[in-house]
Formats: sequence, C-alpha cells, structure tokens
Amino acid sequence: MDELKENQGNNSAGNKPFLAGFILLVVVLCASGAWIKYTQQRNDHSQEKQRQRLQEESERLRAQLDEANALYLAEANRVNAESHDPLDPDRLVNQLYKLDNSLSDYERNKLAFYCLEGFLINGTNALPAIRNLLISDHNFDLNIKRLYSPRTLRQEVMNLLISMKSRPAADLLSQLLPAAQDAKEMRNLCEALLSVSDGYRPYCIQAARAMHDRLVEEQKDTTANATEIKSMRSILLELLQDRDFAVDLMEQKAWRKEKGGIESYVFSMSYKLLQGDIIPYCHEAALWQLENRKGKHFNMNPVLSELAKEYITHPLAPEIFLIGLKNDTLSSYKYDNLVSLTLDKDFRANIGFFFWWPPIDAGEIDSNVVDPATIQKANDRLLFLDTVATQFGNDPQMMQAVEVLRSNLRHTASTDPNKGKWKADQSAEDLFKNLMNQFDEEYKAYKAENDKK
Repeated sequence: MDELKENQGNNSAGNKPFLAGFILLVVVLCASGAWIKYTQQRNDHSQEKQRQRLQEESERLRAQLDEANALYLAEANRVNAESHDPLDPDRLVNQLYKLDNSLSDYERNKLAFYCLEGFLINGTNALPAIRNLLISDHNFDLNIKRLYSPRTLRQEVMNLLISMKSRPAADLLSQLLPAAQDAKEMRNLCEALLSVSDGYRPYCIQAARAMHDRLVEEQKDTTANATEIKSMRSILLELLQDRDFAVDLMEQKAWRKEKGGIESYVFSMSYKLLQGDIIPYCHEAALWQLENRKGKHFNMNPVLSELAKEYITHPLAPEIFLIGLKNDTLSSYKYDNLVSLTLDKDFRANIGFFFWWPPIDAGEIDSNVVDPATIQKANDRLLFLDTVATQFGNDPQMMQAVEVLRSNLRHTASTDPNKGKWKADQSAEDLFKNLMNQFDEEYKAYKAENDKK
C-alpha cells in the first residue's frame, strides 16, 4: 500500500510539467490567434482607406477628363462652325471685306444683300460683327437703280440696325452718332433711337450740336454747307426739341443774312419751343431789317409779322406789326399784313383778296364756330386794330380796310351759336377789287423801274 501511494505521488509529480507546458501552449495559441485577428483587422481597415482614396482619385480624374472632353468638343464645334456655317456673322463680314470693284455690280450687290440678310437672321447675335464692320469704315456703293436710288453698304447696315428696334441694336446705333456722315444720316439715327427710348435724346442732342458747330465753322470758308446747316437745325429744333439751342441761335443772331435779309426758317423752327419768348428776338430782327433796308425796297419778313400777330398781346408785338404796315414798299404788302389778322379761313375768298398765304400755321377756322380760344384771339386783335386806326387816321383807304376786318373779327368774337358765317357786303368787295387793280398797276411800275437799273 505504501509502495502504491509512493508510485502515485511520483506520477503526479511527473505530470505537473506536462500540464504546465500544455497550458502554456494553449495560451500561446490564443495569443497568436488574437494577434493574427488584430493584424488582419488593421490590414482590412488600411485596405479600405486605400480603396476609398483610390476611388476618390479616380472620380477626380474622371471629372477632369469629362471637362477636357467638353472643352475639346466646344472648340471643335466652334472651329467647325467657323469653317462651315455660311451664316456665321464673322464669316459674313469677311465676305463683305472681299467684295471690290473686280466684281460686276450684279454680283457684288447679290453677295452684299446675302450677307445683310444673314445679319438679319442672326439678329442681336450679329451685333459684335456688325460693330467691327462699321468701325472698319469699309463701304461701297450698292447701285440697284431699277429698285431705288443708289445707296451704300454703310446705309444698308444702319437701316438693318434700325429695323431691329431692340435695345442692343439701339446701343450700337448710339455709338455711331458722333460718326454720322451727313444730316440725313444723323436724322435717321436720332429718329431710330428716339423710337426705342427717349433716354437717347441727350446723346442725340450732343452729337447733333457737335456736327452743327463743325459745319458752321467750315462755312466760314465756303457756302456749300448752308443746306446741311439748315437740316441740322431742323433736327435740333423740330426733332430733338432742343430749346437751349433755339436760344443760342437767337443770341448769336443766326437769323441774319447779307444785305439786311432774315433767315426766316430760324424763327419758324424755333417759335414752338420759345413761344412768346421769341418776340423780343423778332423785334430785334425787324429793326435790323428796317435799318439795313433804308432807301431800298422793303418787305417786312412775313414770318416776323406772323409771330407778332400770334403773340399780339406781347408789349413788343404791335410795334413789329406796325413796322411792316408803315414801311413796306408796295401797298400790297401792307394790306397783306392787315388781312392776315383775320381768323376766318374764308375771309379772303369773301373779299376777293388772294395775295397772302401764311408762312406758318395761322390757326384759322370757320367764322360760324364758337371756340373760346379763338374768341379770345379775336378780341386781342380787335384791340390791336384800334392802334392801327390811330396810326392810319389820315388814310381813308386803309381805314376802310380796317373797318371790314373789324367787322369780320367781331363776328368771330361773337358767342352767338346761331351767328352763321360772315359775309362781306358790296362795299367791302368793291374796296378790295379796287385794291387788287391798284396792286397790279403799282407792281408793273415797280418792275419797270427795276428793269431800268
């Protein structure tokens, strides 16, 4: 028994190292497994991050490639369009540059109008090319006499821009104002711009004034610009309604002509802007004309008489009118002025007097019309007739004519709605019949005297 227990103790002591080694092995295996798992997880995470980086880089490169392809295609399309699109505006301009006198009129006109129609089809997209064409000052005649009077390429291009009636086209036209070649072109430009917006008016006025001043300066050496100057003044006064310009013309005495003459159009174009303020200038002009025509044939400028009559209540207007009545060389002129005081459009026919035709709108109406404004005018002129009567009290014939006119104006001033039309009596008809015969004899004598000189 003792021996058996001793053997069992020996066996137990011998198994202990084995167990320890086995346990150590298990621990090592577990640790190795844990390390392998940890390492594998790290590798998986690193690979995932690397894969994400590669994917992002791939997407970035793909986006750059797509952008490069798009730019390439756009440039290719542009080059292709320039090479093959027959209506490309720049291509059309280049064709116009190549047109010269080596071609027949028919061929040159056909190609030019083809290009112009191409501009029209392109619309506002053609404006940059058109601007370059106009800046280049390339121009030639388009002579199609069977259709219309000769015109130029420049005129047709400007007409094309005018026909667009758009703000971009108008902006381009406004840039052409300082380069307008003549008054007709300036008028066309201004009319086109004002049809788009009144905001272009100051630019039109500035350019038109500059052209006018340049023409006036050039006229010091030649009279060839007289028609152009008149046209420019019409643009500034009637189209652009530049009141300051009207005042400048009056202050500069632009109405003066040689030998005491008067540029009537300066007054007739300005009076709608200046209204009654024009009368002092009319008074100055009437005195200047009278002074410079002393001892010579004198005929009061009819526009000055008309304006004085229109603003007869102005303190200076009666004196202007009386200058003509007192100083006109021929009595027909005097009675012309007197008869012009009527407001009845049938007055001349009633009295048989047909010398006078108003140089500006006289505002005459039927004598049976009751109109407050016309009634006031008639009363104002009746007061002026009293002044005329005091000046010509010793002239029986003039006084008779004054009474006929007074009768007519009183009829016009009547507020009776049933007054009917004014009719001249027999004495009035006889008076003006005799005057007409007298005028004929007077004019024959005047003409014969002049023929001797």
